[in-house]
Amino acid sequence: MQLTIQAPAKVNLLLRVLGLRPDGYHELATLMQPLDLADTLTVRLGAPGLSLICGRPELAGQDNLVLAAARAYYAALGREPAAAFELIKRIPVAAGLGGGSSDAAAALLALNALHQGALEPSHLARLAAGLGADVPFFLAGCTAWCTGIGQRVAPWPDFPSLHFVLINPGFALSTAHVYQQFDFYWTNPPEPIRIRRPLRKARSFGPLLANDLEEVSLREYPILGHIKEALRKAGAEGCLMSGSGPTVFGVFADATQAGTAAQRLRAEGRWWVRSCRGVRA
Repeated sequence: MQLTIQAPAKVNLLLRVLGLRPDGYHELATLMQPLDLADTLTVRLGAPGLSLICGRPELAGQDNLVLAAARAYYAALGREPAAAFELIKRIPVAAGLGGGSSDAAAALLALNALHQGALEPSHLARLAAGLGADVPFFLAGCTAWCTGIGQRVAPWPDFPSLHFVLINPGFALSTAHVYQQFDFYWTNPPEPIRIRRPLRKARSFGPLLANDLEEVSLREYPILGHIKEALRKAGAEGCLMSGSGPTVFGVFADATQAGTAAQRLRAEGRWWVRSCRGVRA
């Protein structure tokens, strides 16, 4: 038996760091939307053991989150692992788009489907939380508010599907490094953080966009500021770095404007550029 499943990227429309938890993780409040940019994961049940084939050999090691998810799934099932995975990567790596976490969630969903729903959704959610902060979000498969370290997910399935242009400058950013740098000045925040729930029928979502981690990355990589300015000049209603970066996205009024802007920016030949749309469950 085999199953092929899409593993979507995401953007953080809002990301607030609320404080440092006793366990060393950060307390977050974030609004995320999945995208139609996706990796493709094929899962085949069969010979004992676990294997992963990927067009990028550096991602096919035993530390890949797909295999970590499979090990966790079979341990919960109480069976010996017996699955082969083939991963087609389209989402840039270490880019703030959640590609690895999405691949892990896709592995959990595919394995559970192939095993006739052997684990309850609540059990899958617990496994997801143990794999990474964004993995529970990808199980939900729709725009959602995520709090805690990301493991508490409140789906918002009727949130509008927005139109985006993504730009990745071609280098990776370590999430751990960005958070470490954020801690340097978080100890004395200049003002209280307030979070307002955006209106679903708002005319423009540009004013909603906020990311507490952006200041850290912009200080270290001024090129991200240049990318934001390029998106604004291309007609974006608002621009923001996604997650811990370095991918920056712009929100556009419709698919035509996003496509035109992406074509123009791509023609400059400086960065990876992709137009895409938010997806619903």
